[in-house]
Amino acid sequence: MRKELVAYLRRPDRGLIRLTDGGITIGRDPANDVTLEKDKLVSRSHAEIVVRSTQWYLVDLGSRNGTIVNGRPAHRHPLRDGDIIGIGSVQFEFVLESDPHDTEVAKAISRDELVSLTERERDVLRLVSEGLTDKIIAERLFISANTVRSHLERVKEKTGLRRRSELTRLAMEMGLDDQGDHSVR
Repeated sequence: MRKELVAYLRRPDRGLIRLTDGGITIGRDPANDVTLEKDKLVSRSHAEIVVRSTQWYLVDLGSRNGTIVNGRPAHRHPLRDGDIIGIGSVQFEFVLESDPHDTEVAKAISRDELVSLTERERDVLRLVSEGLTDKIIAERLFISANTVRSHLERVKEKTGLRRRSELTRLAMEMGLDDQGDHSVR
Protein backbone atom coordinates (compact mmCIF):
# COMPACT_ATOMS: atom_id res chain seq x y z
CA MET A 1 0.00 0.00 0.00
CA ARG A 2 1.37 3.40 -1.04
CA LYS A 3 1.84 6.06 1.61
CA GLU A 4 -0.30 9.14 0.99
CA LEU A 5 1.64 12.26 0.06
CA VAL A 6 0.36 15.11 2.16
CA ALA A 7 0.71 18.61 0.73
CA TYR A 8 -0.97 21.97 1.15
CA LEU A 9 -1.43 25.29 -0.58
CA ARG A 10 -0.89 28.19 1.80
CA ARG A 11 -3.27 31.02 0.93
CA PRO A 12 -2.25 34.69 1.26
CA ASP A 13 -4.20 34.81 4.56
CA ARG A 14 -1.88 31.98 5.76
CA GLY A 15 -4.73 29.44 5.75
CA LEU A 16 -3.96 25.98 4.37
CA ILE A 17 -5.77 24.05 1.63
CA ARG A 18 -5.07 20.32 1.87
CA LEU A 19 -4.20 18.65 -1.43
CA THR A 20 -5.50 15.15 -2.02
CA ASP A 21 -4.11 12.36 -4.21
CA GLY A 22 -6.92 13.15 -6.66
CA GLY A 23 -5.48 16.63 -7.13
CA ILE A 24 -7.28 19.95 -7.13
CA THR A 25 -8.43 22.41 -9.73
CA ILE A 26 -8.10 26.18 -9.43
CA GLY A 27 -10.09 28.76 -11.38
CA ARG A 28 -12.85 31.35 -11.45
CA ASP A 29 -15.64 28.83 -12.02
CA PRO A 30 -17.34 27.71 -8.77
CA ALA A 31 -16.99 24.09 -9.94
CA ASN A 32 -13.23 24.26 -9.12
CA ASP A 33 -11.87 22.97 -5.83
CA VAL A 34 -10.26 26.38 -5.22
CA THR A 35 -12.36 29.24 -6.54
CA LEU A 36 -10.97 32.70 -7.28
CA GLU A 37 -14.21 34.04 -8.75
CA LYS A 38 -13.55 37.75 -8.19
CA ASP A 39 -10.12 37.77 -9.87
CA LYS A 40 -10.63 38.66 -13.55
CA LEU A 41 -7.03 37.62 -14.34
CA VAL A 42 -7.96 34.01 -13.54
CA SER A 43 -9.47 31.76 -16.22
CA ARG A 44 -12.58 29.71 -15.45
CA SER A 45 -10.46 26.54 -15.41
CA HIS A 46 -7.00 27.95 -14.80
CA ALA A 47 -4.73 25.25 -13.36
CA GLU A 48 -4.60 22.00 -11.46
CA ILE A 49 -2.23 20.42 -9.01
CA VAL A 50 -1.84 16.67 -9.38
CA VAL A 51 0.41 13.96 -7.98
CA ARG A 52 2.06 11.33 -10.18
CA SER A 53 3.99 8.58 -8.43
CA THR A 54 5.68 10.57 -5.63
CA GLN A 55 5.85 13.97 -7.35
CA TRP A 56 3.35 16.85 -7.21
CA TYR A 57 2.94 18.91 -10.40
CA LEU A 58 1.30 22.20 -11.25
CA VAL A 59 -0.38 22.00 -14.66
CA ASP A 60 -1.69 25.11 -16.42
CA LEU A 61 -4.97 24.27 -18.17
CA GLY A 62 -4.44 26.63 -21.10
CA SER A 63 -5.26 29.72 -19.05
CA ARG A 64 -5.32 33.05 -20.84
CA ASN A 65 -2.86 34.81 -18.47
CA GLY A 66 -0.70 31.81 -17.60
CA THR A 67 0.53 30.42 -14.31
CA ILE A 68 3.75 31.40 -12.55
CA VAL A 69 6.00 29.25 -10.34
CA ASN A 70 8.77 31.06 -8.48
CA GLY A 71 8.50 34.06 -10.78
CA ARG A 72 8.64 32.11 -14.05
CA PRO A 73 5.87 31.04 -16.43
CA ALA A 74 4.99 27.38 -16.01
CA HIS A 75 2.90 24.98 -18.09
CA ARG A 76 3.74 21.72 -16.29
CA HIS A 77 6.04 22.18 -13.35
CA PRO A 78 7.23 19.72 -10.66
CA LEU A 79 6.59 21.29 -7.26
CA ARG A 80 8.94 21.44 -4.29
CA ASP A 81 8.30 22.52 -0.74
CA GLY A 82 8.25 26.32 -0.59
CA ASP A 83 7.49 26.97 -4.29
CA ILE A 84 5.42 30.12 -4.85
CA ILE A 85 2.55 29.68 -7.33
CA GLY A 86 1.05 32.78 -8.95
CA ILE A 87 -2.46 32.50 -10.37
CA GLY A 88 -4.01 35.79 -11.40
CA SER A 89 -3.25 38.28 -8.62
CA VAL A 90 -3.07 35.56 -5.93
CA GLN A 91 0.06 33.81 -4.71
CA PHE A 92 0.00 30.45 -2.98
CA GLU A 93 2.90 28.69 -1.30
CA PHE A 94 3.24 24.95 -1.93
CA VAL A 95 3.92 23.15 1.36
CA LEU A 96 4.84 19.49 1.76
CA GLU A 97 4.43 17.70 5.05
CA SER A 98 7.60 15.82 4.10
CA ASP A 99 9.29 16.19 0.72
CA PRO A 100 10.43 12.86 -0.81
CA HIS A 101 12.53 14.90 -3.27
CA ASP A 102 13.95 17.22 -0.63
CA THR A 103 17.47 18.43 -1.16
CA GLU A 104 19.80 17.72 1.70
CA VAL A 105 21.66 20.67 3.13
CA ALA A 106 24.90 20.85 1.23
CA LYS A 107 28.13 20.40 3.10
CA ALA A 108 30.71 23.13 2.80
CA ILE A 109 32.54 22.69 -0.49
CA SER A 110 36.30 22.80 -0.25
CA ARG A 111 38.53 24.53 -2.78
CA ASP A 112 39.79 21.08 -3.87
CA GLU A 113 36.25 20.04 -4.77
CA LEU A 114 35.69 23.28 -6.69
CA VAL A 115 38.88 22.71 -8.64
CA SER A 116 37.73 19.19 -9.54
CA LEU A 117 35.19 20.62 -12.01
CA THR A 118 36.29 20.32 -15.64
CA GLU A 119 36.53 23.41 -17.79
CA ARG A 120 33.35 22.38 -19.65
CA GLU A 121 31.50 21.83 -16.35
CA ARG A 122 32.58 25.33 -15.32
CA ASP A 123 31.29 26.72 -18.64
CA VAL A 124 27.91 25.02 -18.12
CA LEU A 125 27.78 26.22 -14.50
CA ARG A 126 28.53 29.81 -15.54
CA LEU A 127 25.74 29.76 -18.13
CA VAL A 128 23.32 28.23 -15.60
CA SER A 129 24.16 31.18 -13.32
CA GLU A 130 23.02 33.50 -16.12
CA GLY A 131 19.59 31.89 -15.92
CA LEU A 132 19.81 30.16 -19.31
CA THR A 133 17.90 27.01 -20.21
CA ASP A 134 19.64 23.75 -21.11
CA LYS A 135 18.72 24.32 -24.76
CA ILE A 136 20.27 27.79 -24.90
CA ILE A 137 23.37 26.59 -23.03
CA ALA A 138 23.69 23.80 -25.61
CA GLU A 139 23.47 26.32 -28.47
CA ARG A 140 26.08 28.58 -26.87
CA LEU A 141 28.51 25.72 -26.29
CA PHE A 142 27.78 23.94 -29.59
CA ILE A 143 26.74 20.73 -27.82
CA SER A 144 23.44 18.90 -27.38
CA ALA A 145 20.98 19.60 -24.57
CA ASN A 146 21.54 15.99 -23.42
CA THR A 147 25.25 16.70 -23.07
CA VAL A 148 24.43 19.82 -21.02
CA ARG A 149 22.27 17.68 -18.73
CA SER A 150 25.12 15.14 -18.41
CA HIS A 151 27.53 17.90 -17.39
CA LEU A 152 25.00 19.23 -14.88
CA GLU A 153 24.50 15.75 -13.41
CA ARG A 154 28.28 15.41 -12.91
CA VAL A 155 28.43 18.86 -11.26
CA LYS A 156 25.53 17.85 -9.01
CA GLU A 157 27.27 14.57 -8.10
CA LYS A 158 30.54 16.34 -7.33
CA THR A 159 28.99 19.13 -5.26
CA GLY A 160 25.85 17.57 -3.76
CA LEU A 161 23.86 20.60 -4.97
CA ARG A 162 20.57 19.86 -6.71
CA ARG A 163 18.68 23.06 -7.51
CA ARG A 164 19.63 25.58 -10.17
CA SER A 165 19.55 28.31 -7.53
CA GLU A 166 22.18 26.40 -5.52
CA LEU A 167 24.29 25.93 -8.65
CA THR A 168 24.01 29.66 -9.36
CA ARG A 169 25.26 30.43 -5.84
CA LEU A 170 28.15 28.03 -6.40
CA ALA A 171 29.06 29.77 -9.67
CA MET A 172 29.04 33.10 -7.83
CA GLU A 173 31.25 31.70 -5.02
CA MET A 174 33.66 30.40 -7.66
CA GLY A 175 33.65 33.75 -9.46
CA LEU A 176 32.32 32.18 -12.65
CA ASP A 177 29.45 34.65 -12.94
CA ASP A 178 31.73 37.64 -13.42
CA GLN A 179 34.44 36.18 -15.64
CA GLY A 180 35.57 38.61 -18.24
CA ASP A 181 36.04 35.85 -20.83
CA HIS A 182 32.65 35.35 -22.47
CA SER A 183 34.01 33.80 -25.63
CA VAL A 184 31.53 30.93 -25.29
CA ARG A 185 28.67 33.20 -26.37
